[in-house]
Amino acid sequence: MTPAGRAGQRTSSWAAPQSISGWIGLLIVAVILAVLPLPSWTVERAYSRNIYPTLQSGLTSFSNIVPLALLDLMIVGAVILCVRRIMRLLRAARIGGFVPALGEGLARLIRAASVVTILFFLFWGLNYRRIPLEEALKMPVLHPGAADLQSIISDANVLASRTRAQPAGQVRESYEDIARDLIGPFNLALKKLDRPALVSPGRPKYSLILTPFFTWSGVTGMVDPLALESIVHPDLLPFERPFVLAHEWAHLAGQADEAEASAVGWLACMQGDRAFAYSASLYVIEEAGAALPTNRWLDSYRKLDPGVQADLQAIRKRMEGERPIVQHAASEVYDKYLKANHVDDGVRSYSRALALIMAPPFRDALSNYSGG
Repeated sequence: MTPAGRAGQRTSSWAAPQSISGWIGLLIVAVILAVLPLPSWTVERAYSRNIYPTLQSGLTSFSNIVPLALLDLMIVGAVILCVRRIMRLLRAARIGGFVPALGEGLARLIRAASVVTILFFLFWGLNYRRIPLEEALKMPVLHPGAADLQSIISDANVLASRTRAQPAGQVRESYEDIARDLIGPFNLALKKLDRPALVSPGRPKYSLILTPFFTWSGVTGMVDPLALESIVHPDLLPFERPFVLAHEWAHLAGQADEAEASAVGWLACMQGDRAFAYSASLYVIEEAGAALPTNRWLDSYRKLDPGVQADLQAIRKRMEGERPIVQHAASEVYDKYLKANHVDDGVRSYSRALALIMAPPFRDALSNYSGG
């Protein structure tokens, strides 16, 4: 065969539609993981308390080595592979026909989506099905009314006014300094809640690709469920950062539910020094204020410490970059994602954090705080 003939054979073989193996089996496994009604006690004992901590420690230790967000590299790699695959399928369509090329493309897409779904559940997603925190702790399910919300705002304001003026050395500008000092209080909070310790805390990272989206949608951070790394918004104010990082570490420690992650992150900050407690207090004031009728919130707001009011205004100033269209779209998508992962109240699950914080042992941490 001549060199030209061999080149033509390679081109045809490279571009012709192919039979894709394994996609049906992977799809079946992914569907089973997504819909199989695993008992919560089985997930809690076998996965969340045994398999996941070991897996998290290894994956997070590896991702911490890389200073860049591995999620950015995954996104870039996925885009490159998609573009390359589309070009190949277009060539295959010209040689072998549109229908076979379309079939190959769908099979490859299903196979890729199935692999990602399987990895998601095995690496982190099964934590959505563990025993709820309030059930594990036998906590009463509270439905706070307006008077309860105003009461906790008042208590949080008292603590905030006391902890806002922080001694030298406690005001940390960088996430790295916060992470260094947060791990002790964080694991103390997990111990109080009878949850496994976070052996490998996530190195705080910024996403070059997703940060603009975070700004427009109001997202303050996330955990990459495939690399188990902590990604935070770089433009948060210093007094916002401790609670946000604690919230993301709570996800990293296996609290997939948003309300539980917020409650655990809040309790972790309440185990720390005044800077951490102040961040936790601001969170409670903001969340309780958002749940109140406007007139009741204004009444509570007027009674806040002037310094606390100034910091809340600074947060609102930072949030001016949010775009309602992007925020609404992101909320709708995330709501569907949460409901698909057995969080029945979707994005409204965030509001359940207050119900947890207002019950023992969380509320006791607010009433009895004595940090330096």
